[in-house]
Amino acid sequence: MNNNKAMESLKKICTPVCDYLKDNYNPHCTVIITDNEIKLVEDKICIPVRSDD
Repeated sequence: MNNNKAMESLKKICTPVCDYLKDNYNPHCTVIITDNEIKLVEDKICIPVRSDD
C-alpha cells in the first residue's frame, strides 16, 4: 500500500473517533490506540516549555 492510500485509509477509520471526541468530550481529551488497548486520556495541566534547541 502506498503512502497516500495508507493515509486515506487511516483517515477513514479515525474520522468517526474524532467526531466522537468532539461530540462527547472536551479539547483536552485524547484517544490512544495501540494493538493492545484503546485509551481515553485527559490532560489536567499542560504548560508549554520553550526548548533551547
